[in-house]
Amino acid sequence: MSTIYPDKRVKRTVENFKTALLELMKKKRFQDITITEIVHAADYNRGTFYAHYKCKEELLDEIIEDMFEQMEEAYKKPYEDLSVIDFHELSANAIVLFDHFLEHKEFYKLMLSPETNYSFQEKMINRLDKLFRSEFEFFTDDVDADIDINLFSTYRIHGIIGILMQWIHSDFREEPDYMGKQLIHILRFSTPKVSVKKPDSNHP
Repeated sequence: MSTIYPDKRVKRTVENFKTALLELMKKKRFQDITITEIVHAADYNRGTFYAHYKCKEELLDEIIEDMFEQMEEAYKKPYEDLSVIDFHELSANAIVLFDHFLEHKEFYKLMLSPETNYSFQEKMINRLDKLFRSEFEFFTDDVDADIDINLFSTYRIHGIIGILMQWIHSDFREEPDYMGKQLIHILRFSTPKVSVKKPDSNHP
């Protein structure tokens, strides 16, 4: 859970540090940013910084946790009042996860940039995986008695994550509404058969 700052002055101070760090990360690699640069950009001194954080990594971790909590809130929105989710009844408009990522696209693009080099993609995937497993439960009667539910969950979870990551890496090419509708269709769909692509005879 991210840190809660009830004192408005303290909250303003830490928000300024967060804004300063993210702005600096747009200009240079995170590993090259110094505490001195952060405090100068935020217009504070080093003592004020160390009153709240031990290091720049701790500051960035708090920024990430803040965003992940917002991500989780968006993720849970479609089923917050449900005990069972029926994908044939669930409206695509209820899926606001894609809206969250589009709203914060600059943050996610920055954090997923190779220049950031902070294992953010791994952190996000692990967080989504943990969230999915803690929130949902599949039953063998609904799937197939011979299917390993843990493997089935992994298949479903990382399929959704893959769709999300492809959308982000495509620079959010499609609208969130389109992505929500597609996800619902995919979750409803099953493919008992698949055709095998044959090599094009015109190409060696």
